Amino acid sequence: MPFIALIHHISRNKLRYSQKNPNHIDMVHEGQYLMEIYKRKNLSQDDLATIFGQSKGTIAKALRKLEDHEYVERVIDENNRRKYILNITKKGEQLAILLENDLNNWEEQVGIDKLDDYAKDQLREIARKTEEILK
Repeated sequence: MPFIALIHHISRNKLRYSQKNPNHIDMVHEGQYLMEIYKRKNLSQDDLATIFGQSKGTIAKALRKLEDHEYVERVIDENNRRKYILNITKKGEQLAILLENDLNNWEEQVGIDKLDDYAKDQLREIARKTEEILK
């Protein structure tokens, strides 16, 4: 099986695992964004677009869903009135913790947690280069 097919297979099975999980939400990508907002403070919509390689419109739609469910709130940046800072709510924090635990459990079950830092760094570098090629 080609390497890219393996990556796709892993990603697709992770999605299917998430959908079977009792903590599942019908917002797969939004859940990833929520976890990132939880981990990093003072992120903006633009930051999320850059981190995930998504368009600003895609991120804006996802954030609207997260806001509608009261998981995050957007606050105007005091230093730049055209920029929104994303804050996680208490409800969002609770969900992010559940999703993070689920992700850690999945990584343990499939053995990703056993990869050393070098292997993980190599995969991150490959991902970075694929983004660079597209620019």
